[in-house]
Amino acid sequence: MTNRSYKVRFRTTEVYKGKRGTTYTVRWSVDGHRHGETFKTTAAADSFCATLLVAANNGEPFDQSTGRPVSHAASAAGITWYDFALQYVDMKWSRISANNRISTAKALTKATLALLRTEPVQYEGVDVRKALREYAFNKNRRDEAPPEYRAILAWIRRHSLPMNAWEDSKHVDAVLHALDTMLDGTPSAASSAKRYRRILNVVLNYAVRQNILQSNPMPKGKGESTAPKTSGAVDKRSLLNPHQVAALLTWIAARPRTGHRLMAFFATLYYAGLRPEEAVALRVEDAVLSGDRLG
Repeated sequence: MTNRSYKVRFRTTEVYKGKRGTTYTVRWSVDGHRHGETFKTTAAADSFCATLLVAANNGEPFDQSTGRPVSHAASAAGITWYDFALQYVDMKWSRISANNRISTAKALTKATLALLRTEPVQYEGVDVRKALREYAFNKNRRDEAPPEYRAILAWIRRHSLPMNAWEDSKHVDAVLHALDTMLDGTPSAASSAKRYRRILNVVLNYAVRQNILQSNPMPKGKGESTAPKTSGAVDKRSLLNPHQVAALLTWIAARPRTGHRLMAFFATLYYAGLRPEEAVALRVEDAVLSGDRLG
């Protein structure tokens, strides 16, 4: 069953005057499926409506799901996710910090692996991830990729899904799952999952601005697909006990050159409960040593 139709009907543009200003909503239907697009100015609404009218008058079929002429989806179908991700990296490279570049590469790697037609089982997983993270999504090193990684990236380019895969909820769910889980299938840290989702949101908003996607498919608001909440609680099982702390301080003190200073610094943080800046400013005459606590 085709999702296209030539039965397009247009309605009068709706004008809504609210407290935040006036909006203009173009209304139309495709084979009975209603659609609407809201604009802040009447000129923008008229221009959009004219585009739809021209397509309809030219006998162009419309997509029932999106309400748009099929030609509007050509850009999404004509570029793969992998190639678009490379374009985004090149565009963003000089505008973001080194740490942000690393996080962006990790997020794009997860999304790229989730948007393949088939899994690259002929390659080692660690090599595939390295090829993407350290070469493909690193503008400065992309041309330096060794032959074995170039072969992997060529395979990924051939098997990457087109951008219109984002219009299918199953692919969106696959990407969200990849962002929220680690390699062994266990949940990622909540902070990492949120960071990757935030990055991907920026990427997809860029796709919308470039008229490659009609809208950002990432879920908004609360629901099953939202990122896990970050917990502020500290797991006591991850803390060192006094014997482990003493052994660690002894090891630090034995380090060459500055070991004894670092030992005093970390010991002050642990035993006195000072903040780092307070420990740095501490002077001998300000400290009262307790034999019980040092023993």
